[in-house]
Amino acid sequence: MEYKAKVSTLLKKQPIQGEELADNQKVAVPTGKVYTVDEILETNGLHSHVELAFESGSWWIFLPHWDTGLQTQEVKAVFSLEQANISNLIYGYLVFSRGTQEVLRVRATSGQPGYQYPGAHTQRGKGCIPPDNDWKISTNGYYLATPGIEGMFYHITPDPDPDTGRSEFGLHRDSNVAIYPGSAGCIVVKTSDFNDKIRPFLDGLRETQSFISLSVFYST
Repeated sequence: MEYKAKVSTLLKKQPIQGEELADNQKVAVPTGKVYTVDEILETNGLHSHVELAFESGSWWIFLPHWDTGLQTQEVKAVFSLEQANISNLIYGYLVFSRGTQEVLRVRATSGQPGYQYPGAHTQRGKGCIPPDNDWKISTNGYYLATPGIEGMFYHITPDPDPDTGRSEFGLHRDSNVAIYPGSAGCIVVKTSDFNDKIRPFLDGLRETQSFISLSVFYST
């Protein structure tokens, strides 16, 4: 695989901002530089740990700075959660992938505490988002001052859901997590993960994808 730098960037020994690394822990890369990648070792948010060819070692790269062969594949998402009839809020994961490569994973939830049991997705304003393979997340977010959101909101369609009639689902931060965590059915993520990972990722996709196909799966 060949990776080409779209902008001036860095090869890094850790998946953190370049200014936090010592000079011997990073290598400056000019725009247009091409590297051959032998193996993708792991991903961490928007960073990828790759093994470079010709014994050049393993390095972390910030994916939005690079043109990879995977950029031609559409990003898709899966939200999964293990349901149970309990009073505590249950968390699952929201995972974004290009083809077979996972590019972003964040802890996420949907619904209110006590309303995440099998079948609770029919409960308006309380249950988790209904399971389906046909959801779409818009990459064109907008600001909402609504309590519980108070930030960027990425609409999830179809709206309304044809099976339950529920509506106004979206992806946003959980702004009530310290007082009343969970959601009325939206997929919510803690503020730091939402602002540091979700927002930059979706904003970076906006020019090439107007929406992301979303599958919602529940296990028990």
